[in-house]
Amino acid sequence: MSQADRASAPRRRWWLDLAVVAVAFVLVHLFVTRDVVRGPLPPLVGVLADGATTSVADWQQAQGGQPFLLYVWASWCTVCKAIEGRIDAVARDAPVLTIAMQSGGADEVRRFLDRRGYDWPTLVDAEANLARALGVNAVPTLIFVGRDGEVRAVTQGFTTGPGIRLRLWWAGLSG
Repeated sequence: MSQADRASAPRRRWWLDLAVVAVAFVLVHLFVTRDVVRGPLPPLVGVLADGATTSVADWQQAQGGQPFLLYVWASWCTVCKAIEGRIDAVARDAPVLTIAMQSGGADEVRRFLDRRGYDWPTLVDAEANLARALGVNAVPTLIFVGRDGEVRAVTQGFTTGPGIRLRLWWAGLSG
């Protein structure tokens, strides 16, 4: 093997390692989100933490039909607490509707949000019925919905602020 071949071997190996990691990441992501709804959102109706009843479709229409983030979280979820600041930052700039899965009734969810200083519109899902309708089996789950009510992207687990904004931007391009 020539000196030039030896010098380029680690570079090729590095790119191969990166490709393997990227493929593994995509496959794991597809596996963990395999049950989450794709296509049109199912008709979801629930009670908000403030006591009002709404459907997701009516809520989106009240937001001017904009693309939005549907964020499924739980008060007991450590990862949810780690990304809640990112969700709040996005909610200041874009429509975000949240679902509090298995986090108690409306009063308990409202107190939790108040203690943390969040004013997110939040559907209360004490029995995880809304989560089941969405195919959500783990939190946090972020569902990015286009103007047409179609799911454009899904992610579970820790997500960066730029990752959230990029997916929301993508949801706005399509549909």
